[in-house]
Amino acid sequence: MKGILNFFILFLSISVNLKSQQIMNLDEAIKLGLEKNYAILIAKNQDKIVKAQNNAGNAGLSPTVSLGANYNFSSLNSYQEFLNGTNQERSGARTNNLGASINANWLVFDGMRMFAVKKRLEFNEQASAIVLKQQMENLVYQIIVNYNNLVKTKSLIKAGEQNLKLFEERNKLAKLRYDIGSDSKIDYLLAQSNENKSRSDLMQLSVQLLQLKSDLNTLINSNIQLDYEVTDTIAINFNQVLDEVKPSTINNKSILVSKQNELALEQSIREAKAINLPQIQINTAYNFTRNQSEAGFVFLNRQNGLNGGLGFNWLIFNGNRNKKLVEERNLTFLNQRLVTEQNTLQVNTLVYLQTQTFMLNKKIADFEFKNMQMLQEIVGIFLERYKLGKASFIETIEAQKSLEDSQSRYINALYNLKVSETELLRANGNLVK
Repeated sequence: MKGILNFFILFLSISVNLKSQQIMNLDEAIKLGLEKNYAILIAKNQDKIVKAQNNAGNAGLSPTVSLGANYNFSSLNSYQEFLNGTNQERSGARTNNLGASINANWLVFDGMRMFAVKKRLEFNEQASAIVLKQQMENLVYQIIVNYNNLVKTKSLIKAGEQNLKLFEERNKLAKLRYDIGSDSKIDYLLAQSNENKSRSDLMQLSVQLLQLKSDLNTLINSNIQLDYEVTDTIAINFNQVLDEVKPSTINNKSILVSKQNELALEQSIREAKAINLPQIQINTAYNFTRNQSEAGFVFLNRQNGLNGGLGFNWLIFNGNRNKKLVEERNLTFLNQRLVTEQNTLQVNTLVYLQTQTFMLNKKIADFEFKNMQMLQEIVGIFLERYKLGKASFIETIEAQKSLEDSQSRYINALYNLKVSETELLRANGNLVK
């Protein structure tokens, strides 16, 4: 009996390799999720789109070059009368025109707007990269929580299986005592009822385990069947995490995205102001034309050569629309700065809260572990006393119920500690490097 009780401590601290089923550890689950999760794949493609948009052409920094060509052909009946009294008549006179050109246009000055646009595109690209990391961070958080929920449920099942053995032995003792007339039938029936309840609880936990595995498979987009196994231990890196816990928002992704949006909006104000300044454009082209006609004085006309020019444009007045646009973008920028300050306050509060929660959950887990060890010894003593007839059936039930509750509290305390650790790392921006 003592061996059965002591086994519960062992399975909480030692990982068991099950050869009959595949073991998937937390790192493997995270790796699969980051590689295959649909939301991450979509976010990666979106990030590539934003990167592709960040180029000199979109900013207007590069010239535009175009090539054009045309050819026209006609066959006409022509009749012409001239001032000198002569006339000319042709039937089926053919005319063909050929033209080609290469044109280049370059906006060399637009009030520095193009440079502001390029900066804004760069900030958008940086913000997109941070958003991708934020989505990866959220996915990793979900995988860690779901995976450790699986470990918690598995631990509860193992604890339930060990307790079921105690119920079975207690039921045998109750039946034996009932058969020899030392206990009433009520005690025997209660022992059977407790054993049946224990079996029912295990079945319900098995259903939960199946659902959690299905949820994890969805997160990692895995083809692994539902019969894989997870590790037996909820890993808590106490010392490492405590060293990293500092109320800082320097790496928090929501803060970083908000700041990048500030920078992009600042450039959009420069874009709006640039409309008030003149624009200078250089135009150049190479043209070739060839006209041939069987009707008229000129049979063949061919021209080719370069031409160029300089264009100047300055918008003097447009009904103050641009002035209003600048005011609007200034207010949008101000609102974004307020959003950044609000996010910073919220994250600082969250970091402080999660730090305190982490410390309290650690103390709870330590306390519950010691309490569970004590109750295991008490249950062993009561079972021995029950065998010898020195403890009542009710006292034995109460002791075992206390042990069950303690086991459940300890396992849940470990899980809550892991969740608070993960929340803290995410708030500090250290969950995904």
